[in-house]
Amino acid sequence: MRVLIVILIFFSVAARAQYVPILSQYMFNDMALNPANTGNQEALSIFGNYRAQWVGIPGAPTTQTLSVHSPLKSLNSAVGLQFFADQIGVNRNTGIYGSYAYRIRMKTARLSFGLSGGISMLRSRNSQLQVNDQGDGSLTDTPLGILPDFSFGASLNSEKYFVSFSLPMFLGYSFDGAKFKIRHDIHDYNFMLGGGYAFNYSNDKQLKPSLLLKYKVGARPQVDINLMAELHPMIEAGISYRTEEAIIGLIKISPTKQLSIMYSFGMPLTAISYRQYGSHELALRYNFIFKTQISSPRYLAW
Repeated sequence: MRVLIVILIFFSVAARAQYVPILSQYMFNDMALNPANTGNQEALSIFGNYRAQWVGIPGAPTTQTLSVHSPLKSLNSAVGLQFFADQIGVNRNTGIYGSYAYRIRMKTARLSFGLSGGISMLRSRNSQLQVNDQGDGSLTDTPLGILPDFSFGASLNSEKYFVSFSLPMFLGYSFDGAKFKIRHDIHDYNFMLGGGYAFNYSNDKQLKPSLLLKYKVGARPQVDINLMAELHPMIEAGISYRTEEAIIGLIKISPTKQLSIMYSFGMPLTAISYRQYGSHELALRYNFIFKTQISSPRYLAW
């Protein structure tokens, strides 16, 4: 009998659902989970990050993302482009997605609707797995799967609050041993509903609580409870609690009004916490044009 030494398995090759990369800093890159937030920096904005999850465990997930987006003010629209590369053990998922948002200005807020579409390229390098019984021979890699996927979202943003709903990457797929197949099943949907508010305190500094509810049909809902506080005009820090999963600390440093550097550290609340050194995420954002000095809670939207 073939025995594989696989330290980390998130999903089997035999049957896979739709997959949304895990990020702690979605609150700094709100386009990642909701295409309706495309262009909400009101500038040509570039955001890149690297995430290493459960450091110290062989085969633990790593994720790199790069996002570029900008408003098209004359058309009440915004466009963006996202790249990501996600590695979990021998499984790799690389994608490129374009996004579009139509924005309706209201008296005190802005209502946006967004769509995103693109392709994900998937492959499992099974030949890299260790086989204890050499007599069983080696495993073979899966063929490259090139699969389309789509996201939808809506958001309402003002200078003091935001409300957001999104359905990211709602198509699923499966692997039958020979090729990948697309499938559409409501049980694969990840519904995301969130909101936040900015309170002023201590000489116009801001305290920004927010929530993100994630629900998948047939699974227990998960809630992210976030709190960011402005400590200095250039420094914000916060904490996030993900129910039954992790506690995350975050810090954002903005040496200029255009450049921001973000770092987060997450510690899981499960038994795996004793076998690893936490999850680390580092990100940079640069806005090429900066026109407002108001810090809006919309940067926490998703």
